[in-house]
Parts: sequence; C-alpha cells; structure tokens
Amino acid sequence: FEDVIAVARVLHALCDDIGLDHFVKTSGSSGLHVLIPLARTFTHEQSRILGHLLSQVVVAEAPEIATLQRVIDRRAGKVYLDYLQNGHGKLIAAPFSVRPKPGAPVSMPVGWDEVKPGLRILDFTMTTAPARMAELGEDPLAGVLEAAPDLMGTLERLQARM
Repeated sequence: FEDVIAVARVLHALCDDIGLDHFVKTSGSSGLHVLIPLARTFTHEQSRILGHLLSQVVVAEAPEIATLQRVIDRRAGKVYLDYLQNGHGKLIAAPFSVRPKPGAPVSMPVGWDEVKPGLRILDFTMTTAPARMAELGEDPLAGVLEAAPDLMGTLERLQARM
C-alpha cells in the first residue's frame, strides 16, 4: 500500500501541475480512487482517453512502481493504474460503503494531506467512519460534484508536459 500511496502522490502532483481538480478516497480494499470532475463536458471515450494520458505520465515518472499492465502475473509487483475502471457497467466502491473484508473497512473520502506514508485502509472502518465525518464537518469529496475544470486548458498543459 505504500507504493499505492507513492503512485497516488505522483498523480496528485501531475494534476496540480496541469491545473486539474482531483479528489481521492480509499477503496476500502487495496487501493485509492482518484476522482476527477469533468462537469459532464467529456464523453465517456474522452474521459477514458484523459485517464489513459494521465496514467501514461504517471508510469513514465514512476516506472519502478507503476504499470498499465492489466494482466496481474505480468505486473511484477507494481501498482496498476486502472483508468479503464471508468466505464458504463463498471463497478466502483461508493464513498462510505463498507467493504466485505476483515475489520469492515470503509471506502473513505480523504484529503490529499492524508495520502502519505502510514495511511492504512483499516484507518477507516464501519466503527470509526461516523466519528471521523463528524470531526471533519464536511465531505472531502463534495467538490467533485461542483468543480467545473478548464478541460481544454488542462489538456494543453498536459500535452506540454508530455
């Protein structure tokens, strides 16, 4: 999971660099989900292409720990960036959903300041999630529904970075 965190930090830096709003949550299992608001301005195919481009840059910047290899046996222990998870009929653990795992972990929205070494999936469980959200006072993912990014400008900055 430390490599998952490191890969997420690379993606976070990339998105910051190109001015792309992005939010993060734990999967409640073994990963992190990075959510990018598109304000209903991209088609499904365009959003898939954006995910692929972002993933390619992350893999280029962290090739020792990140991969786009879908076949598990060929990943060599690297973190798979699953940009293909964005699709009609694909499943994703909803925020705050309890996962069927020991300890009852929850898919928990987190702030980027929390995505650092030491973060653990079991930091957020069915028993700890309500108190955490009460303490935060707001949902760290709320902005994903409100943000309207400058996608053309973002794509231009991404192209310059590539």
